[in-house]
Amino acid sequence: MDSLQQLPNIGAVLADRLRRAGVGDAGELRRLGSGRAFEKIRPELPEDARTHTLLALEGALRGMRWTAIPQTERDTLVSRVLG
Repeated sequence: MDSLQQLPNIGAVLADRLRRAGVGDAGELRRLGSGRAFEKIRPELPEDARTHTLLALEGALRGMRWTAIPQTERDTLVSRVLG
């Protein structure tokens, strides 16, 4: 079982949110993908944290800080998931 907090961008608060939503480890996060995992925690997120959290999850799956994701890819992901 891989710890969520070993992934980039995932600290104690986000890891706790994921676990409460049923995403218990990094393997489950990988299986779901950033969009589906985000949808599981979205209801409890403040509006101003949603974009950052989605990008943090995507970066975690890619093994990089979310700021390293190319801007065009960030825009596409945000548009697809947040509409």
